Amino acid sequence: MACRAAIHRWTRVRFGSPSFAALGLPGGAMVDAGLEDLAAGQVTVESLLVSLAAPRLRREGVPVPAETLSEPESRLWRLLSGTERGLAHARYLAHLRQMTSFTDSCRRVRRNRGRRAK
Repeated sequence: MACRAAIHRWTRVRFGSPSFAALGLPGGAMVDAGLEDLAAGQVTVESLLVSLAAPRLRREGVPVPAETLSEPESRLWRLLSGTERGLAHARYLAHLRQMTSFTDSCRRVRRNRGRRAK
């Protein structure tokens, strides 16, 4: 619970909103869920995606916990293969594209917010 509150505070300070979904960023709800799942120690599609993208997310100022899930690529693939069967490859790539879109949008929001502050 405290970790979740800290994530919301950091996101509000850094991006001007308590959640990425509230900012309307593509994939924002997915990242919000992934951050909460990581903080709770849950292995989900979302927490694996946040773990996989953790280095770039951190560069963009997203408060990713220090401890992320190990081997997120292979674990995500196995999870999707078990639930999506023939669509696993398409879903995997779609999730990766959505995460890329999120990080690109996150960078733009952060830069625009910095320009307004000056």
